[in-house]
Amino acid sequence: MNIFDRQKAIFSPEDMARLRASTVMIAGVGGLGTVVAEGLVRLGIGGLILVDDDRVSPTDLNRQVLYTAKDIGEFKAKMARERLLAIRDDVWIEAWVQRIEKKFDIPNKVAGVVDALDNWESRFILADMCEAKRKFLVHAGLSGAFGQVTSFLPGSSPKFKDVFAGAAPEEPAAFFSICAVLGGIQAFEVVKIICGREDNLVGKLLLVDLLTYHFEVIPLAR
Repeated sequence: MNIFDRQKAIFSPEDMARLRASTVMIAGVGGLGTVVAEGLVRLGIGGLILVDDDRVSPTDLNRQVLYTAKDIGEFKAKMARERLLAIRDDVWIEAWVQRIEKKFDIPNKVAGVVDALDNWESRFILADMCEAKRKFLVHAGLSGAFGQVTSFLPGSSPKFKDVFAGAAPEEPAAFFSICAVLGGIQAFEVVKIICGREDNLVGKLLLVDLLTYHFEVIPLAR
């Protein structure tokens, strides 16, 4: 028996081999990013680069699933790495304590990037880097009980800056359930893209209203 036995009916040996051979960067290890990171580790990803310059604070603990009260004041990326390696010690993980800004670079070995950020300035910078480096980008954002998920694949989808042109800062309202739903979808979306599944969110926007349990997928014009 091993950690992946229960998902053999869903993922083929070829799928699992692709995941083991892939490294993904997660930008932001907060409410969304902690869920995505844990999900990818449990799903079988081979490597992660965790990027976040923030420290754990008391207000994070209502939704950021990798941290405890003992972690307050510690760097999120470093604590997340420690917790993830406790789940699977055969996954390669680097913790980068830095902010996404124009001098930031995405290593060539990274297959794709997860946008789990909480500010639009860094999101646009990250999206431009993914476009330039020809890396897929899985985005999610939320405000209160509402959120969205979409994926960008250079040459196969609209550009991030066109889809989210004029985006305004969200209210700083977030709770566990919306982070868990959106982050879980982001993690599975990464798996779908790496495994070559066409039923993904490239060129589509998933809208989520958790108050009414309304989910809607709309096409994005290129």
